[in-house]
Amino acid sequence: MSKKKKVIFFVNYYAGGAEKMTLNIASFLDDTTYEKIFYIVGKDLGLISKFIPKTSTIKFIKVKSYKDFLIFKIFKVIKNEKPDFVFSSLMPINWRVCMVGAFFYRVKIIIRINNYLYTQSLIQKIRLFLAYRFAKTIIVQTDEMNNEHITTLKLNKNKVVTLANPINKKAIDKKIAVSNCSPFPESTINYVFVGRIDPVKGIDVLLQSFSKILSTQLNAHLYILGDTEGIFEPYYLELLELAQRLKIQSKVFFMGFQDNPYKFMKYADCLVLPSKNEGLPNVILEALYLGTPVAATASIPVISRIINNGVEGFVVPVDDYDALADAMLSSVKLGRVVCEYTSATKQDFRNLF
Repeated sequence: MSKKKKVIFFVNYYAGGAEKMTLNIASFLDDTTYEKIFYIVGKDLGLISKFIPKTSTIKFIKVKSYKDFLIFKIFKVIKNEKPDFVFSSLMPINWRVCMVGAFFYRVKIIIRINNYLYTQSLIQKIRLFLAYRFAKTIIVQTDEMNNEHITTLKLNKNKVVTLANPINKKAIDKKIAVSNCSPFPESTINYVFVGRIDPVKGIDVLLQSFSKILSTQLNAHLYILGDTEGIFEPYYLELLELAQRLKIQSKVFFMGFQDNPYKFMKYADCLVLPSKNEGLPNVILEALYLGTPVAATASIPVISRIINNGVEGFVVPVDDYDALADAMLSSVKLGRVVCEYTSATKQDFRNLF
């Protein structure tokens, strides 16, 4: 029997979109061919450890922040493990993995980009320019992201591959089957947000939009799903204060982190994504797969290609809470929707390893 190829996946300890996509990609690799080792980077094993399959090995790199000598710790891991492949999907880890990869030319570095370069400072762009040369493959999610990386970072175009995020339909269906009834009270209109409790997600704008909605839609509720502890707590406390000032606290429910957000997404009348910037938001794709209309901000061009106004939902300018409120009200009137989203295939990702 031939020896398994060893793949190390570096993931952050919180369970965000980049981490979930890493798990999706890892699941595409056959367990009989690949030995999968997940190194969780953070203060503890965190929420992501709950989602890693038991057939995989979990190890831990303890850091207080990314600046806590993480690059040297990654070097030690690769030196000791001697993997065939290293995969990362979060930009602060990506560039460190690539720089370490310069010392291990036989190790194939594959990184997935989770955000656009225009969100990065000049120093960060210079760092990426120097580091990404040592990657074997750079996965981007949209054509705009592809062009941006090739032109700005002067990368070889053959190194950059555009693969649209796949939806893990099997995992979603399994979660829905476990809880196939609505979590909401009867006779209510329910709006749902799913994501990090982070200023970049624009939840403060969402609260203002929801306040406007309540003036005409008295039976509306807003459910906010996302971790409110640790690094997310300061913004969460600001949101609580804002809800009280707007006098909508009795209609807004902070549900914390949910390991099964899909039951909320499926039975919601509208999923809302008020972000200021995004990579390619999985939550939109998942909501549309479940038939739920989406009100979203045009934080990146691809959102307007996924959501056709008046068909799958509505797209409005960033930070315009009046427009977002109108989009939320209009999305509810659409009822259940059907979206034909074309993602990359499992084989597309397998071909990279």
